[in-house]
Amino acid sequence: MKPIQTVYHGYRFRSRTEARWALFFETMGFRWVYEEQGFVLDRNGCYLPDFRVTLPNEQERYCEVQGEGDDDFDDTEMDKLREFADSSGTRVLHLTGLPDYRAYHQFIPGFGDALTLAFFQDYEPYVRTVDDYWLSSLRHDKRTGRAFFTHDQRGRRKSFGQGLVDAVTTARHARFEHGEQPK
Repeated sequence: MKPIQTVYHGYRFRSRTEARWALFFETMGFRWVYEEQGFVLDRNGCYLPDFRVTLPNEQERYCEVQGEGDDDFDDTEMDKLREFADSSGTRVLHLTGLPDYRAYHQFIPGFGDALTLAFFQDYEPYVRTVDDYWLSSLRHDKRTGRAFFTHDQRGRRKSFGQGLVDAVTTARHARFEHGEQPK
């Protein structure tokens, strides 16, 4: 199926999922630019990142957004994201589906084939790499390989901040049918 293109803040997003991520970043106080510039990679052709995001601490992340039904583990896509992280010197997040309380694949420059997980918080460092402590709080979906936090509503506010709870809720409930402002 073909996703519905969506206009938000003057950008024509390829899907509503991408528009929801833009709204998530905005609600979190992250500055973002959509499909700013394409790059030629040495081994994997060309790559156009979906988002360049600047966190409140001025760190940058590139983000690739894919729909809910897309395979998290497509080797060609993973190789491209890994090469881009290495060549750009910037961490890349692979955001699959709608914003949620989960860990996403993260590619760190110089980590080779290693795949790490990261999640969002509304406080420093804003994007945190999953370590042993956080790993114990994740539930893995055997069908998709995705990792979700098991926190209840109170635990989400305490662990990730009210700002993240608000950003996830806002992004997931936004309606774009009647113009650029989500309802």
